[in-house]
Amino acid sequence: MRRPGYYSNMSKYLYPFYILFHPMDGFREMKNNNKFSVRFANGILVLWVLLGILDWGYVDFDFKLTMRQLDGNVNIFQVLLTSVLIFAISVVANWCFCTLMDGKGRMKEVWVAGAYALMPYIFLGLLRVGLTHTLVESEAVYLTYLNAIGLLWSALLIFIALMAIHDYSGPKTLMSMFLTLCGVMIIAFLVVLVSGLVTQIYSFFATIYFEIKLRYL
Repeated sequence: MRRPGYYSNMSKYLYPFYILFHPMDGFREMKNNNKFSVRFANGILVLWVLLGILDWGYVDFDFKLTMRQLDGNVNIFQVLLTSVLIFAISVVANWCFCTLMDGKGRMKEVWVAGAYALMPYIFLGLLRVGLTHTLVESEAVYLTYLNAIGLLWSALLIFIALMAIHDYSGPKTLMSMFLTLCGVMIIAFLVVLVSGLVTQIYSFFATIYFEIKLRYL
């Protein structure tokens, strides 16, 4: 049995590491006692961007499996798109759907809890990139294990985080995750649609401008 004040005496910067191994109690206490730090959560997302950059351009040559890794040129926009931007869209979609489903989590809590849940994937990912410079090619299976452990650990933490933050049952949490995925796809479709429309409008007016310039200026 934990001593009184156990949670209240723990630093909010150390608390995310406690959540890694005690997620059910940790996320509930995080919500009930406001035991979280938005700054720390944003720092985790910065590390996620760093992981994307390292994974793109700094993996040892023997372990480069994708064309982008072989190319070696880091596309910062694509790194942001596949990390922080997708994360932000997911948080907004989850909060919107869960609000309609009587979810009790605030957007800030979903943001922080989601960032905390990504810690295993990010930390093990950074370790994986570092190990590509020390392991030999025949030991690549260990990197696959690290990646799988990080993904599964983070996925479990995300599930528990949403269940605790929104005060949901297991099936309702799964439903909210499915709706969140649908919401992300809808938002992504709308962004692509609007971007294409804006591009066409810009091209239309640019064509008119150049025609006028050639004829009258």
